[in-house]
Amino acid sequence: MITLNVPSTSRLPDNSQWTNRFKIKSASTNKVYIIAQNKARGHFGCSCPGWIYHRNCKHLAALQLPGNSIPVQVTMSSPAPAIEFAPANS
Repeated sequence: MITLNVPSTSRLPDNSQWTNRFKIKSASTNKVYIIAQNKARGHFGCSCPGWIYHRNCKHLAALQLPGNSIPVQVTMSSPAPAIEFAPANS
């Protein structure tokens, strides 16, 4: 099972076909893509051209999710907030 750490600000509500939906920003352009898990088949997809045309993309690979419509089990969690430490008084 894969754990995806997705900030709550990036998560999107489920729709009739997809669950575990969230936004991811392109590293090379200013576009935002949606990654989601198919409810019926269990595979992840992406709204980018790579996945639409080839069923595989660098966004899924960066998250260590399989492409090519291979089902996978995941749990979603939010990353822990950053902890700031105050300087020690001497």
